[in-house]
Parts: sequence; structure tokens; C-alpha cells
Amino acid sequence: MKTIRLHIDAHAHIYPEHDLSRLLLAALDHMPRIAPTDLRVLILAERADCSFFQALAQDEIQLPDDRWRIVAWDSDGGVKIRHLPDHRDVWILAGRQMATVERIEVCSLFDDTPLADGTPARHLIQSILDAGGLPALDWSPGKWLFRRGRLVRDLLAEFAPDQLVVVDTSLRCYGWPAPRIYAAARRQGRAVLAGSDPLPIPGDETRVGRYHCVVSIPPLADPSRLVAPLRAALTSSTQPISLAGRRNSPLATWSRLRRHARHAPPPPRSDPL
Repeated sequence: MKTIRLHIDAHAHIYPEHDLSRLLLAALDHMPRIAPTDLRVLILAERADCSFFQALAQDEIQLPDDRWRIVAWDSDGGVKIRHLPDHRDVWILAGRQMATVERIEVCSLFDDTPLADGTPARHLIQSILDAGGLPALDWSPGKWLFRRGRLVRDLLAEFAPDQLVVVDTSLRCYGWPAPRIYAAARRQGRAVLAGSDPLPIPGDETRVGRYHCVVSIPPLADPSRLVAPLRAALTSSTQPISLAGRRNSPLATWSRLRRHARHAPPPPRSDPL
């Protein structure tokens, strides 16, 4: 049976600090269209202080200039945007990112339901499933080591492959070995995805799509409905998923994190006693 190929940035952010037109063009340029049926996809990982997808759905955000147009809405949580000058399309799918009380990152793919930070990881994953999202554990520097690493392994043992996936990010720079968890997850039939993870600093939007994954699915019965077929592919344990694009060099990773630290707001000050 013929299939269509999806190029997916599974951990994308659209922050207020980003230039939206540059971000969308970066996604189009970094994720190739090898065949006419190929699709480019961004799955958002929006923090509690971000609501791009919701604002777009409620028509509170206007696409930049007259070069972009929404050409399809998927009621399951997706929007297809077209760059009119060259008719290239990119799908943007709903998704949320939360920090657990144990200080690991958990995302809800395909769902925009806000869930509270600071929730125990097990409870948060179950809440995502109850809300209709697909939970994902996202790699981040230092957050899968020692006690937190044991927690990640325990969660992957407790939740089935169709209930919890794994996402690698571009912050795992060249030379940083892939966690053994990835190989174990693949043996379980669990999806291991990849995403660019742009930071909330001006200019980092140009990294969107640079690191991504590739999966093939059957042709869409309805070209305006992508979310359900994609979710089915990621949870089927039968579709091979390859990682593509480029991660950062160690120097680029250090530079990005340093700039992020400089731009981060200071922690709240306690009132004097």
C-alpha cells in the first residue's frame, strides 16, 4: 500500500520573542519535501504562559502579512498553513508542556488542555490521557540523570507504548550519547520522536524543524484530518520512525543556554521579614 511521509518537529515552541514568519519559513526550509505527498508537521509544546494555538483557533492572532493563509482546520487539534508565494504547507498541531514536581518535562501531544505544573509525574501522565492527549517524556540536559533517570525508567515500565512516547531534542548536542532509554523504548515498540526545542530568545525561531523525525502513514482519507491518523501511527508500534536533521554543536548549545539564562526573568523576590 502506498504511504505518505511526514516530517515532524515533535517539540516546537512559538514564543512571543519569536518572529512568526521567520519561524514558519524555517519549518518549511528545514523539513524537506522529497515527494509531492510529503507533509511537514510541528507539534507544539506550549508552556503555561503561552497560548499560540488557542489564540489562533479563536482568531486572536493574525498570520504575518498577506503571504500566509490557513487552508485547513482539523477539529482534533490541527491547522494547516500555506505559504502562498510557493504553495508550501506546514501543519501546526496542539500540544502542551508541563514541569512535574520531580522536575522532569512531560508534554501532552495533540491536546491543548492546560494542566498545572508541579504535579507528580504519574498523576500528570494520567491526566493527559484522561484529557485525550498523548503523553510524552522530553529529554532535557541533566533531567534524566540519577533519581530522575530512575523515575523516567519507572514511568516507561508502568505506561504502555501507546500511552507514553519519548522525544529527543536538539539540546542533546553532538557527542552526547543517546540515552539507553531510547533503545529500550524502541524494543518495547514505543515511539521515539525528535524536536527542535527552540528557546524563548529572539532568533531561536530559525531552529524550528532543524531536528525532527520521519514516519510514514497511509494516505489521508480526508486531507483536512491529520491528527487521528498520525496519533494512530505513533501508537501502533509497527511504524518505523527515523530521526533526521541536525542537532546543535556543543558550542551552539552552550551559547543558546547562556543567552536564555541572560534573557530569563529574575526569580520573584521574597518580602522582607
